[in-house]
Amino acid sequence: MAACCFVAALIVELYLYRGKPERTWYEGRAAAESVKTLSWRFAVGGEPFNIGSSSDAKLADLFLEQLKALFDVIKDLDLTPPDSSGEQITQRMRDIRASSLAGRKAAYDRGRVEDQQTWYSRKAMWNKRRAARWTIAMLVVEIAGVVAGILKAVGSIEGDLLILSGVIVATMTAWLQTKQHRTLATAYTVTALELASVRSKIAYQQNEADWAKFVGDAEEAFSREHTLWKASRGVQSI
Repeated sequence: MAACCFVAALIVELYLYRGKPERTWYEGRAAAESVKTLSWRFAVGGEPFNIGSSSDAKLADLFLEQLKALFDVIKDLDLTPPDSSGEQITQRMRDIRASSLAGRKAAYDRGRVEDQQTWYSRKAMWNKRRAARWTIAMLVVEIAGVVAGILKAVGSIEGDLLILSGVIVATMTAWLQTKQHRTLATAYTVTALELASVRSKIAYQQNEADWAKFVGDAEEAFSREHTLWKASRGVQSI
């Protein structure tokens, strides 16, 4: 049984080494988040795509240039082709950009800030629950190991159950360090609170210049958490 487990572990290690699926996933998510930030900045007139600061054609070119720079970073990944044709600047993006300041504020509030606030709050709770469950499971195994050690010492049982429980606890600890549930729960909670503050300020933006700067600052709230996420997983900057 031990030999079979080592063979299975070896096969998995070889697959991870050659295929690097985690690299594709991590860098794919990093690129997706960067594209979302860039697209929302353009659609609602955030910096550097301020409404009225230049012609729409020039700002569209700037958006596509920055988008191309993102694609250059991930061009070596094993990506799945899109299942439909379309434009990088969608009609919905054009419609939002062409709307009034009030309309863009409402679209940004609902479609971007509220959506992400809900996501971060939900994921913070999810990671908090996972961290608590794994901690309880580790305590149960540790208690079982102590009991097994006492029973073996008095001659009630045979076998190295204490060693087995130690291996299980070590495995759980490694898993928790990999998943980083506690760290993510804290980071996501802080980001959700920051986004609540962002939503409170949307109504006070009264002109295009203030709005463009506000959107740029708001996107930084997303960027800070995402930058920490990338750094913790060794993902290159995008």
